[in-house]
Amino acid sequence: MKKKILVVDDEPSILELIEYNLESNDYQVSTAKDGQEAFDKVNEQTFDLMLLDQMLPKMSGIEVLKKMRKSGNLTPVIFLTAVDSEDNKIEGLVSGADDYVTKPFSIKELLARIEVVLRRTSGEQKSKTFELNTDVKGLILDGKEISLTKKEYELLEFLIRNKGIVVSREQIFDNVWGINSNSQMRMVDIQISHLRDKIEQDTKNPQIIKTVHGFGYILEV
Repeated sequence: MKKKILVVDDEPSILELIEYNLESNDYQVSTAKDGQEAFDKVNEQTFDLMLLDQMLPKMSGIEVLKKMRKSGNLTPVIFLTAVDSEDNKIEGLVSGADDYVTKPFSIKELLARIEVVLRRTSGEQKSKTFELNTDVKGLILDGKEISLTKKEYELLEFLIRNKGIVVSREQIFDNVWGINSNSQMRMVDIQISHLRDKIEQDTKNPQIIKTVHGFGYILEV
């Protein structure tokens, strides 16, 4: 069965471009040109995903998303935003968005992000069993033992203590390396990358240690 996607944007050329490419990739597409129309449609019909522009007439994308989540509507949402600012990204994610794409975007990137969100939210991805082995300072992932360096273990331990919470690079550095450390902040990203190499199925689309762009990281297990 085709996945149903609602595309919301007040620019006809963007709507037409996205609609054409989604239908060419075997998606069923509906469109809306303003926030109120989008909110009405998502409450009248069931969609597998919504592509939602942040800047809309009648009701902003943020307002639409907040009203949806308040009413219990959990339709996955990818924001389309022309404003590439940290505050806008964080506001969208905090409001309940699953991802965002900054305009101008490539259709290839958009299709990839849609696929990742649909895979994650449709329950097709296998759940992970995730346990730290305190005896040998390692990790047991789906019953398989994975060796970690001392710093990888300390980093993972900190992320697990804060699982489901977005933590900044500064918070990670201060707690894992220490505020008086001689190391540099970029070590956070380097160690995150090393951990992903060991625990993620696809390091380009991490599902355990996720990046919250412009802010930090979140562990979801």
